[in-house]
Amino acid sequence: MKRMISILALAMAAGVLAGCGGKENFVNPGDYLGGGGTGEIAQEVDSSKSESVKDAVRKNSDLGDLPGNTSQAGAQEVSSTAEIVTISDSGTYLFKGEYGGIKIESGQKPHIILDGATITNQNGIAIDGTAKKIELTLTLAEGSANQITNGGTDEDGEGFNAIHIKGSVSINGNGSLNVVSDSKSAIKASKEIKIVDATLGLAAANHAITGASVIAADCTINVTSAGKDGINAECDDETTAFTTAEGYVYLKNVDYTCSVLGDGIQADTVLCIDGGSYNIKTTGSFVSKTQMSEYGLEADDFKYILQNGEYKRIASDETSRYGASSLYGLAQGCKGMKVGEIEYEDENGNTVTVTDGDYAIIIEGGTFAIDSTDDAIHANSGTLLVGGGTLAISTYDDALTSDVLTKITGGDITVEKSYEGIEGGYVEITGGTVTVTAQDDGINAASDDARVVEHIIISGGKVSVNAGGDGIDSNGTILISGGETYVAGPTSDMDSSIDSERGTVVTGGYLFAVGPLGMVETPAQNSTQCVVSFAYSRSIAAGTNLSLTDGDGNAIMTFKTPKSCRSVILSCPELAQGKTYRIYGGDSNLCEFTVGGIITTVGSAGGPGGMGPGGGPGGMGPGGGPGGMGPGGGFGGMGPGRP
Repeated sequence: MKRMISILALAMAAGVLAGCGGKENFVNPGDYLGGGGTGEIAQEVDSSKSESVKDAVRKNSDLGDLPGNTSQAGAQEVSSTAEIVTISDSGTYLFKGEYGGIKIESGQKPHIILDGATITNQNGIAIDGTAKKIELTLTLAEGSANQITNGGTDEDGEGFNAIHIKGSVSINGNGSLNVVSDSKSAIKASKEIKIVDATLGLAAANHAITGASVIAADCTINVTSAGKDGINAECDDETTAFTTAEGYVYLKNVDYTCSVLGDGIQADTVLCIDGGSYNIKTTGSFVSKTQMSEYGLEADDFKYILQNGEYKRIASDETSRYGASSLYGLAQGCKGMKVGEIEYEDENGNTVTVTDGDYAIIIEGGTFAIDSTDDAIHANSGTLLVGGGTLAISTYDDALTSDVLTKITGGDITVEKSYEGIEGGYVEITGGTVTVTAQDDGINAASDDARVVEHIIISGGKVSVNAGGDGIDSNGTILISGGETYVAGPTSDMDSSIDSERGTVVTGGYLFAVGPLGMVETPAQNSTQCVVSFAYSRSIAAGTNLSLTDGDGNAIMTFKTPKSCRSVILSCPELAQGKTYRIYGGDSNLCEFTVGGIITTVGSAGGPGGMGPGGGPGGMGPGGGPGGMGPGGGFGGMGPGRP
């Protein structure tokens, strides 16, 4: 939402303030600064259902049923052979040396121990458990290094998985296993896949790991390459409603590294991560819009342009400016971490997508480095909860996004590069440290669901935003009730540091937002904590240390603006009606003012080289003059206290 502001005559007699930046008789700009709607106060979304989903997934992810005995005592040693070895009962089998493959024809719970084994089938499945439903345990002997390789295609040209189990597979032991499939997926199971203790190296033409659910703990998984997803969990084709019994990924203290062409981690229903280290790289292939039908894409998929040798995301309303040969889309999804949606075919063969359910991505801890062409973390039709961990994100598209609720209660999140930083129908930040750099909006509440009345609530934590579009943008409301919020908005007058359709309310916390004058939106009058909106006659240069001080010169808040600005919006508990304060740019006094109410507007608009609200170059209003403020201290110097 944007509100164009008309040019108004600035009456010199109205709202005269004390000297600001060495100028006298500056006009109170309150009449021309845009209001923030009615200022409805949003209530936090109840996320208890997502907590219940997490508990259900944890219960299903019990690793206690894995065989604890990895001893080779009593195991039947299988002689090395170039032929395929057939297993027909539920015994324990020890493989050492080289083999042409393993085929499990029967036996409900076979146990295979690999101790320096090399299994190679260049024209089929290397470990084949597709004849009957089984529960396979694959143990890697302590200190052993093992290799499984496969290739080839069937008569229909379909590839083979390296390990393919009809049923479930559990991998344990303190050895290592490399699985390479030049044909299809590395590890495939129709039911769940469990991994504990083991060290896996995987490379696949398709998915690296794919099952109905994937559970891993205290292990290392290194996906060196995959044509599709690194870890993939999909519900059965006959699943027609949301469930926590399948389609989920649960990772606890996993050391996971992947470089893939699809999604780093993809779950149909729930992704829950508790501790570990995750280094995820996804690389998408861009194709021209002229190739749309060839790749089965829709017109809306083409939202990138090639600029200076790099693909750049553009807004959907800008695509009409470009011809088909100048627009690009991703040939396939390649998100860092994603929760998808259950899909099935109805009786008429139509694909049905189940959007009703408690889909969720829940991050409780861990260290994450995500470099993705597509969205970094994306929850379709669901909720994204971050309660802890350290996240460093770089993406061509959105960093953290959900269709319903994106909620951050803890952790240290740094979005180094993104199109939009944090997005959701609802966005709530109650704790943690969040630093966002975005090409467009920094934090955005938007939804295509008519049932969603969007809001952004910041009630705790420390939030720092550097945005090329709106700094904080809600299609509904914005509530700032606690924490620290620092916003460096755009330099373009078509966007603003804070933008809300239904109003912004400030009831607590620290707010320091800078941006241009063209679309300035002040918080609503029903805020309960004092707010100051300052308009400066000239451009304040990038690198300037801005600070708010009390009447005795004590610094209350400081912020080094990373880009030029002319608008400053401030709020903090220390502001009190009837008291006098100053705004400094470096050592220069930009403005001295007395707080006259909940919303106090000070400063001037226009001046040579500037643009007044709604006006043309040069704008209107007293003061001004070419030039701007010189740079001040470091960008890291932001926060309450002395500069």
